[in-house]
Amino acid sequence: MSSPAPAKPSKVRQACDVCHKRKIRCDGCRPCHNCQSLDLSCTYLAVPKKTGPKGPRYARRPIQRPAATTFQRPTSPGKDSPGIASNTTASPQCPKEFVESPQMTDTVIQWCLDAYFKHKYPLTPILHRPQLEQMPRSTEQYGLITACCAVIALSPEILPPCPVEDNFTIPSADFLITETLRAREFCNLIEHPSMMHIQTSFFLHAASFSMDKDNSAWYYLQEAITMLQTLRLHEETTYQDTTDTVFATYAQRMFWVLFITERAYALQRNRPIRLQDTLKLPAVDPTSSDAEILRGFLDLISLFRPFGQDFISQWNCPTSSTSTDFENLSRLQCLLKYALPDLSNHSPVQQADLLISRHWLKVVVWKLCASKRVLSTANSEDVMSLHYPASIARDIVLVSQLIPTQAFEANGIGIVEKVFDVGCSLADLLSLVPLEYRASTMDIGVIDTLMETVRIVGTRFGGSYRHLDILVDKASGCLMMNVDRSLPPPDQDDPDTF
Repeated sequence: MSSPAPAKPSKVRQACDVCHKRKIRCDGCRPCHNCQSLDLSCTYLAVPKKTGPKGPRYARRPIQRPAATTFQRPTSPGKDSPGIASNTTASPQCPKEFVESPQMTDTVIQWCLDAYFKHKYPLTPILHRPQLEQMPRSTEQYGLITACCAVIALSPEILPPCPVEDNFTIPSADFLITETLRAREFCNLIEHPSMMHIQTSFFLHAASFSMDKDNSAWYYLQEAITMLQTLRLHEETTYQDTTDTVFATYAQRMFWVLFITERAYALQRNRPIRLQDTLKLPAVDPTSSDAEILRGFLDLISLFRPFGQDFISQWNCPTSSTSTDFENLSRLQCLLKYALPDLSNHSPVQQADLLISRHWLKVVVWKLCASKRVLSTANSEDVMSLHYPASIARDIVLVSQLIPTQAFEANGIGIVEKVFDVGCSLADLLSLVPLEYRASTMDIGVIDTLMETVRIVGTRFGGSYRHLDILVDKASGCLMMNVDRSLPPPDQDDPDTF
């Protein structure tokens, strides 16, 4: 007996976006079987194209040339150089078929941008709001906005009061990053990089870093630097003949933000650096609304400039001590000790970033000194003393008490990690000193200082479970006692828990 013929599959009116792109049959369900089996997000955002013959009019339609960019670096005869799209113009290679997610309403976007420009802009002044809010939005611009929103979603405590009903929420960081990457599929950012793509990659780096995705964070940071160097925005000659002053201003700021970020990340994750201080420092216009922000920005640049290729190479691959190590490292510690003489005119957000970064860099130098065995047994106020972390941690605690908590929260997980590094260094120092000698050799209150750094990592600045666990273990080990956790156990079902 012959088996019945298989039923002919019913015609599907529209395939989902994933099946359409992969050119495979879709069952039209929401979600479809293919997306369910691959654990993919099943969406139907693409607008179906009109079927049938195009007709003779289509064949005679003139070819649409890409619009000229507003900023072009002059090239020498015979030398290829990519055109530089300013942040006022999206890359023309982004087609118009892209459809924004209905979750990205104007209210959501405005809510996130308000938080960014109030709390994040003083730290990373790289976006020009009037151009960012231009309508209609390009695909490239949408990708930048969703990447920026992802960073804000990971710091919900800095969001202003909800502009609408109480149950209104911002989309998750994972969703926003997915939207950014979906938009990028419509843009050829390799052949046609732009300032918007550089800014987008930077925000993807920041979001990945906050989510403890180190490989992604490193990738997007390198992607941003590569595009910046492709456009030669690290070269002073690029800016000499431009008439687009807004683009030049924000491109130079983007360079310095990447300069700082790359060096900080290299010290945190033992990575190499590529950018050198090849540009002039940003000029401060006293009449500008950004004048005070830029002064703080310049102070932050000054903190990281001494940590160049030589220091990073020694940090990543420590070598035995040489005759000049003590002098060079002592000079660097003294430079950090007397840096930032007056921060009274800076915003609290910048004060928190500058002060914690300075103390963290002191600990970085101290660690290198310890590896080279060039430290003395002088008191903790001596910058070349083995006991120096006790003084640094004490100053960290004082800073945390003087500056509003929201100023620290605006800095995100990066500032928590720096406090964590200082606390770990103090715990390592205490573990070197036997219990019976601590009273005579260590500063008074050093144990209280360590306990306070644990509390800061656990309860202030948003808290961090992964950092708290490590620091609690270190503190418990060196103090020979159980140290209380300040944070409740993390919710395993929360994708944004880190």
